[in-house]
Amino acid sequence: MTSRARLVLNPRACDRCGRCLPACNQNAIRVGRAYIMVDWNRCDGCMECVRACDRGAIGSAATDAASRARTATRPVKPAPVKQPAATPRALSANPQRSCTVGGFTWTILEAAAMLSVTFAAFMLKEVFLASEVVRALPSEVMVGVRAVALAVFYAVQIVLLRYLVRRRGGVFSDALGLSRQNESVNEMAISFGLVLAGLAITRVTATVYSMITRSLDLMPQAGADTITHVFGTSVGGLVLASVMLVLVGPFVEECVFRGALLRGLEARIGAWPAIVIQALLFAAFHRSWWLFFPMTVLGVALGWLAHERRSLWPAIALHAAYNSLTVGAVIWFMRAGG
Repeated sequence: MTSRARLVLNPRACDRCGRCLPACNQNAIRVGRAYIMVDWNRCDGCMECVRACDRGAIGSAATDAASRARTATRPVKPAPVKQPAATPRALSANPQRSCTVGGFTWTILEAAAMLSVTFAAFMLKEVFLASEVVRALPSEVMVGVRAVALAVFYAVQIVLLRYLVRRRGGVFSDALGLSRQNESVNEMAISFGLVLAGLAITRVTATVYSMITRSLDLMPQAGADTITHVFGTSVGGLVLASVMLVLVGPFVEECVFRGALLRGLEARIGAWPAIVIQALLFAAFHRSWWLFFPMTVLGVALGWLAHERRSLWPAIALHAAYNSLTVGAVIWFMRAGG
């Protein structure tokens, strides 16, 4: 008898408690707002999900037929069950539960699609900005065009993320770890401390790396003025750079790389391989051989932070703080030179 015949699914009885997800050793179950999906190619028919579900949403063919019929014909209102709050550390200790955030599990196909569109949109943006028409524009107009192109690039990614989440009945903020959690003061203090520690480690690593490459004459000549080249040196351009690089950029990149990509890889290959792979892709995304090492270190720190805290906000805070120091250094050098 196949696993398809042995499982009986009743999504109307499901309250999305999530107990079936860690029970499935094959990671074959997906639970949404109005559906229960089973990957029959991966399901081995162990029935652990049936034993974990006490709502009647997942049953077996041997379950009493009359009971199943009654459950299917009317909504089930389960009695409230008080359960201990699952802390971020407790969630990360369970490899099956850890790849699920807000009841939504990203698939490797969705993560690959998100990454492909991100890289394609990035290349289209670069081709557009490098076109003769754009390059012929006055410098003050060029800054505005670059800002609009960057905003469209970020908007495309957010729109696709929302589409991928909503097509499976998920909630955008829940699926990406952006929902507010009932964290204690102690948990928030831990997150804050980890962000500060991550910022110190990544910035020290980048500084030491910069000193070494400079002493070996390996640092590119045109690297420090990239921000002013893109956004100009006017006050408006620097304000725009701060908004894009400190606020908008970190938010969107974390949603893509640590929200969708990390979770999709994590569900298939485990936490640390996923953290390393997404960090390498994140570094490659910046298209600079010189920046590849420090960006990989930053990507590992961001990935570990998102995995450990089960929320995207600490990673966003670290990413924004890292970029703000870069933007601040450029502004300081400009004022010192002027």
